[in-house]
Amino acid sequence: MSHCGEYTYQALNKVGKLSPEDTSRISQQYLKYVSQVEKGKPFEDALCFLVIHGWKKSEIEARDVMLELTKGLIRYSKTKITHLSFAQQTETPLDFYNNFPAISEICRLLSCPIIQVNEKDFFMVTSVNPFTATAAARIISNEVEAEVGRKPFAFSTTTDLNSWRYACERHFGT
Repeated sequence: MSHCGEYTYQALNKVGKLSPEDTSRISQQYLKYVSQVEKGKPFEDALCFLVIHGWKKSEIEARDVMLELTKGLIRYSKTKITHLSFAQQTETPLDFYNNFPAISEICRLLSCPIIQVNEKDFFMVTSVNPFTATAAARIISNEVEAEVGRKPFAFSTTTDLNSWRYACERHFGT
């Protein structure tokens, strides 16, 4: 998770949203936070950590700032990532989570719900942070391949802060 944080903060620096000093400071704070997270507890995404704890934005401000940063990171990303404002309206894939408990745990710890799945052929994961979504998709894809012997198509999406929180609560109760 610390790698996602570092990459997120470096990308924000490159797109002009963080100064080099702020990048270093928030990276150190996030690394310290990640090292102190109790085993089995979900990690707060690096983007949320920056906006809520680093910049201390109010709930309403955080929503708007996060959306701006998310879209900036999507433009910077080398991976094709779609932004979905309706991610919270998808079904919770309970059967998939039950069939793959390790994947359910990965999704919960990274706060990256699977918002669409078709058996073992493809899945779509979402986050407020495109880099976290991409990392989660790779980990999940490798886990499915290890379980069933073939790699599924994996899609990463982002969504806004409120949709993401709602989806995480529905999927993981967090």
